[in-house]
Amino acid sequence: MTTENDFEVVSPPSETILRRVSNLRIDLKMFRDRLGLNINQFGELLHDQFEINDKLIYHFSQILGGSELFWKNRYSNYFEELYYSDKKIYEEYKTTLDELCSSRKTDINNLLHDFRYSSFEHLILDYFESPLILYSRTQRFEPSPVIIANWIRNCEKQAEDLIYDGGIKTFSAEQLNEYMIELIALTKVNRLNNVIEKIQKICYDCGVVLLLKSSESGNGISGFTKRLLNDYRLVVITDRYKNNAAFWFTFLHELSHCILHSLRLPLIHFSDDEFKLASLKTDNIYEEEEANNYVESLIFPEEVKQRIRLCSSYNDILKLAVNYDISASLIVAQIHREKLAPYSWYRKVYRRVDF
Repeated sequence: MTTENDFEVVSPPSETILRRVSNLRIDLKMFRDRLGLNINQFGELLHDQFEINDKLIYHFSQILGGSELFWKNRYSNYFEELYYSDKKIYEEYKTTLDELCSSRKTDINNLLHDFRYSSFEHLILDYFESPLILYSRTQRFEPSPVIIANWIRNCEKQAEDLIYDGGIKTFSAEQLNEYMIELIALTKVNRLNNVIEKIQKICYDCGVVLLLKSSESGNGISGFTKRLLNDYRLVVITDRYKNNAAFWFTFLHELSHCILHSLRLPLIHFSDDEFKLASLKTDNIYEEEEANNYVESLIFPEEVKQRIRLCSSYNDILKLAVNYDISASLIVAQIHREKLAPYSWYRKVYRRVDF
């Protein structure tokens, strides 16, 4: 972010903490226990909203390395410059920040604590300038950035608390890739509720926090993926289209981003088509094509895709599903994605999904 009389703000102390935790492969739950903090306090600490004392400085030095003087200076230097930075950013983004305050029923002096975030600069960068928002070609509206920012942050805080509580392992793309075939096998289960617990357990073991959310009016989000706290991934799937095929298509697509891409920018997927999540209004970006191709290669080898194009009845679809051990709902989803039949056809194989 650049402004008139531009200056560079030092990175938050929490970035140093998380970098050292990652480099030393320290378990966040163990680190929290060593510091003697509850989940809420630890969350405030990792977003620079917790009051630092000599006991914490001592533990930082003992666990993360660096002298106590280093950590004291790290915080004092940051907060000294933060005052001027926040003042300058507020002047430049007053309308956005005031609207965010109004939506959260707080004031500008308490916004960062309420949002649980380090600075106005990082808040603007991470929620209003950095997210990569992907629309379908037929997207008819662009949702309010403030609505999206609040929704994303609420999801993040829920995921962060699960991580602080020790329920999530650090992310492994290799392990998640190995589990993909098992996850695809679960698509054949008609009732999603019967396998949700197993799906989440697999994700947690691979370092992915999977949250399932009700689709909220006015935001139109189908799926959302981002890197979280350096060593974890967050995937949020909504029930926007209320059927199992749309859920599985979105879920597998988001996981493919976790496996294939660094996710330096959050990916927020909107769509007015159930099975066209990730097209920009101009052309597909490379990462979206790569994610789609990855999922397709796992579910639909070329021979199966050729057979799908020959389906002309429910009977054909069900036979194909049995012969190749594939979910009938995903076969119909592929038919609809390729526009081989109208969206109103074959929908009896879908099962309702509500979160």
